[in-house]
Amino acid sequence: MLSRSEIQRALWGAWLVGVRDPRALEWFEFTVEGFWRSFFAALLAAPFYLFLALHEYAIAGAPADPFWTAFVRAVTYALDWALFPIAVFLLVRLVDLGHRYVVYIVVNNWATVLQLFAFSLAVAVARLLPEALASLVLVATLALVLAYRWLVAREALATSGWMASAFVLVDLVLGLLLDRLARSLL
Repeated sequence: MLSRSEIQRALWGAWLVGVRDPRALEWFEFTVEGFWRSFFAALLAAPFYLFLALHEYAIAGAPADPFWTAFVRAVTYALDWALFPIAVFLLVRLVDLGHRYVVYIVVNNWATVLQLFAFSLAVAVARLLPEALASLVLVATLALVLAYRWLVAREALATSGWMASAFVLVDLVLGLLLDRLARSLL
């Protein structure tokens, strides 16, 4: 279990990446232990993921089998946290960025907490707004989160904007494939 201080440091570092602080990466632990401990972020992000899933069902209607739906969504969530690091491992080796693998995964894991929080906040606010304004809030949040993911990739991998875009694209495609898989099972 991580201490509150470790969690605060990592989340603060993730925030600093987003505001382009040149010292942002100093807040993370880039050791093998730090790598594995960064997956604790999945537990911190899970309530936001749950909120977003519940919002989806509030719009689409209650699922036929709530227990099966919860199981499928939980497995999908876990798969996303497991498969993305594997995909990145293969990709960094392909593009000669293997030395930045741990840095990227650690930063990305902690950044995911902030991203899911941002989406959850946007959805909560959007529910209070007229439909047109709500759509604008959600699209703007999506754009900001994509820009943030790009910053995370560029800074953590210490690479070009184009290469960072490729990593964000891999993340998006993997997420869409997992979502499609989940929907096909529901």
